[in-house]
Amino acid sequence: MNSLDLGTDALLFVATYLALMLGLGVLARARSTETSLRDFYLGGSSFGFVVLFLTFFATQYSGNTLLGFAGRAYQKGAAYAVSVTFMILAIVVIVSYAPRLYRLSQHFGYVTPADYVYHRFGSHGLRIAVVVLLSWGLSNYILEQLVAMGRGIEALSAGRLTALIVSTFRGLGLGSLVANVSGSEFDFMGGVVILVAVMLIYESMGGMRAVAFTDVAQGILLFGGCSCILYLLVSTEGGLAAATARIAEVAPEKIAQPNAQGIRTWVSNLILLGFGVAVYPHAVQRIFAARDLPTLRRSLSLMAFMPLLTTLLAFLIGYIGLSRYPGLGPGESDAITIRVLTALGQGELVKWLVIVVLTAVLAAIMSTADSALLSLGSMFTKDIYRVYWKPQASAAECLRVGKLFGWLLMALLVAGAYISLETKSSIWLLIKLKLEFMVQIAPAFVLGLFSARLTGRAVLFGLLAGTAVTLVIWGGVMADLWTSRSPLGISAGVWGLFCNGGLCLLLSPPLPREAREDERATAT
Repeated sequence: MNSLDLGTDALLFVATYLALMLGLGVLARARSTETSLRDFYLGGSSFGFVVLFLTFFATQYSGNTLLGFAGRAYQKGAAYAVSVTFMILAIVVIVSYAPRLYRLSQHFGYVTPADYVYHRFGSHGLRIAVVVLLSWGLSNYILEQLVAMGRGIEALSAGRLTALIVSTFRGLGLGSLVANVSGSEFDFMGGVVILVAVMLIYESMGGMRAVAFTDVAQGILLFGGCSCILYLLVSTEGGLAAATARIAEVAPEKIAQPNAQGIRTWVSNLILLGFGVAVYPHAVQRIFAARDLPTLRRSLSLMAFMPLLTTLLAFLIGYIGLSRYPGLGPGESDAITIRVLTALGQGELVKWLVIVVLTAVLAAIMSTADSALLSLGSMFTKDIYRVYWKPQASAAECLRVGKLFGWLLMALLVAGAYISLETKSSIWLLIKLKLEFMVQIAPAFVLGLFSARLTGRAVLFGLLAGTAVTLVIWGGVMADLWTSRSPLGISAGVWGLFCNGGLCLLLSPPLPREAREDERATAT
């Protein structure tokens, strides 16, 4: 493809952006008023409408959206326009349970999702199972972001980062250590390490408040970047109409109507993403961080429109990319956003638009990764270390342990990003690997907040059974016992969720008549 040489301006723009992130981390540290888990992990539950909306927006839309969803749209064609409904359903589910959960969080002082789970069901086994599943999902989620982060830096750098690092090593007399380094790999991993280091520094300084402050800047940049992409797509090479005509020539099957299995796959993904995304722990913690209930409601109401800017945009990128670069494999299609943007033509205006957009992609990635890492740290310290390891630990000690845990975990995930690069794992595969297990948490929130009859024993058995079903289907594919992770077009995690939800309801005893009447009165 014809690539647009972004020059050193791109790296300078990114460096300026990263310096701004560090500055916001310093500001957040200065604004901290106390040493407590609630202040560090929830910003003292003080976020107003603008901050809460932008931190929701920047966190929910990430490298998954602008790279992973676009790559999936490339592979599936016109039928993947339904992806917009996935994120809309996620917001609908959050809106349905968020007000109740917020009221409980203010009354009982929840810091983590597992705080609610233990308070509602009183089960240590269920709390541990929830923490394990959420930690698995979040670790995969961060890994997705690191892979997307590396690919974004590759495009912005075009080898310059490699040259800079290699010359630095040689200047220090360590040239032999980088003598055989591949340029693309070094751009990828060098970018990941630099961005992760900046993220860890500002998050360690200011916690959730630093994450929220940086999310404001990242959300604005993401909004502006998405607007730029829309302009670039509709103003070059005939836009959507021309793309459809080209696809009809090179891949007509990708604009055909879906068959019955295609429809089942759409419904399956709708359930998987709609309910899985709705119980992201960093999204749940933003519910806890709202200043008041009206602020939370207004923020979520505006969030309902954001899929039309972001998820729809990702589909358009993948669809137009399919018309211009047919025949790419799953790993290659993850970079379709970068291919489309860097091949738009020459000119100073186009160059700067592309720089802004690719930096916006990095901003979206960082805003999601830092939130996920903060949630992991909060669950480890609040739900494991302080409960089962050292109950007498002070808040200051817990915060030190949480930060150390985050740094060590991120080191492991950076190594995982390199392994993913070597194995050419697609972002969509990592998305499914995360959500098919994390979605098993949904009954505890969606059913638990609305039905008093649900018991901890039933939810634990349902969660374990749903996870086991998902594991069996995934394991069977890995062992070559069968070939599909989606029997009948339905994802393994959705099969597990059906089993999970069914057991939750079957194993929970019916309520006495008086309790049912109280439950109906509360619901109204």
